[in-house]
Amino acid sequence: MRTTAIILTLVLNWTFIIAQSTAIDSSRTAEKLISQLKKQFTLTEYDNADIVMTFNKDTILISGYLSDFTVGNSPKNVIYRTINGGTTWEIIKFKGDAWIYCSHYEMDGKIWMGGSDEFVHYSNDYGTTWTKLSKPFKPSDRVLSIYMADSSNGIAGGLSNGFALTTNNWQTTQQIPSPLDQSKFTIIKNSARNRIDKIAILDSLILINQNDHIYFSKLNPIVWKEFNIPVSDFSVDKLNKQWTIYSIGNKVYVLSPKLDLIKTYTKTSEYSIFNESTNTAKSVADFFSSEIMTLSIKAVEFDFEKMSGGCLRYPIYKENIEAMKVKDANRISSLKEILSTTNIYNKPLFQTFSFTEQDFDSYQDFYSQTKKIRKEEKVWGGDFSYLLNIESDNFVNPKQTLVNINQSLIDSVYKTVSFNSFLFEKNEPYIILNLVNNRSDTLKITSKNSTLFSLPWTLEYNGQTFLTYDTRITEYLRRLLPKDYNYYDKLFAGELIYRLVEQRTINELEYKNSN
Repeated sequence: MRTTAIILTLVLNWTFIIAQSTAIDSSRTAEKLISQLKKQFTLTEYDNADIVMTFNKDTILISGYLSDFTVGNSPKNVIYRTINGGTTWEIIKFKGDAWIYCSHYEMDGKIWMGGSDEFVHYSNDYGTTWTKLSKPFKPSDRVLSIYMADSSNGIAGGLSNGFALTTNNWQTTQQIPSPLDQSKFTIIKNSARNRIDKIAILDSLILINQNDHIYFSKLNPIVWKEFNIPVSDFSVDKLNKQWTIYSIGNKVYVLSPKLDLIKTYTKTSEYSIFNESTNTAKSVADFFSSEIMTLSIKAVEFDFEKMSGGCLRYPIYKENIEAMKVKDANRISSLKEILSTTNIYNKPLFQTFSFTEQDFDSYQDFYSQTKKIRKEEKVWGGDFSYLLNIESDNFVNPKQTLVNINQSLIDSVYKTVSFNSFLFEKNEPYIILNLVNNRSDTLKITSKNSTLFSLPWTLEYNGQTFLTYDTRITEYLRRLLPKDYNYYDKLFAGELIYRLVEQRTINELEYKNSN
């Protein structure tokens, strides 16, 4: 179960580097504004000011899960506004009682908000006065997303599959089918995955995010279609009349109102880096100037023991430790030779990677597990549109896909996985090798910073730490350890091969308009 959870976490987070970096920038701005707000108003533990509406550098409104605690029953009818860039704030009450989930605003001061009371709340004067408009959905549903093409024409999505459009600023509405209604995806088991998180209109075209499935349709008739590439998010530029869709591998596509390709580019993420080590061979030369006396190995796995007690239950694991000492002088000498020349492996070098049949067997295990997870997710409404189709020939025939591995492909995979390495659980298996020389100095080799194929290895000596992407250390342990030994299965390149196939598939993606 632990392995499944790790793989699932990797699969679901692999494509969100763009979204994460964008969210970080916007959240920093929001945090600064909310910090200024809290200097003037005391927000309770129940308040969540998370929607920031910026009209200009001076006029900014904040809404969200906010209550008026000056009144006995604490109605949820509060927003905050500043007209001096956050120096001072005023409290404004709108005509409702709702946690606000979404807003749409225009630079001329018009604002539409929706939330838990199922109404649309409207202001045309930067939030000074408010009107409660109609409930958009029949049957009623909480308003989770809203978008206005202009002052009269708009569209709204609900928490539970509600979907409607208006041509008269929500005086009346027309109910329209969602992708779920048209069976573009299915939900077999009870789930909250029918929510409509995001919508937008440009001319006669709608884009929607329902349950992380992104589709498009003309307004008349509503017929939902998928993009031919994975899509994780979208935005619309009204002024320049352009769509932007965000795909896997940091790829961004700018499209016309009719979804014709205008341009494409790859967004560089400052977080996508791997650490290149310093000159390891010279750094540990002093250690090897004395005779190596012993080599000991400790390999640790974590076995499930029990579920915790209490209302928040979680699995508890216990350490399963295997230890061995290597007395064979030839084997110790082989490791010494590797470590004495490992300085050239301060980054992964494609010419050092050669995959065995066991590596491809490991790939099949990882691939099968990934397919199983997707199948399990699909009954809850999963099989998300931001993921690659792993039934394609590239994944089915990995040997053919990786006939010519190149440095760029290796770099791309390790940079991205290095960014995501924090996703691994604390109870991941690990291995430690301790070399001791006749001065009683210890050189430690660990997998504590490893991502794929147990690379990079971490060397610790004389208070210094070095990383090496030397595949020979991995291969050395494959020859040394018994097949049933702890950590042995981590020495094969199954997930690495999967990521290389994935990256090559991403590199080959081409956008095509299927409108």
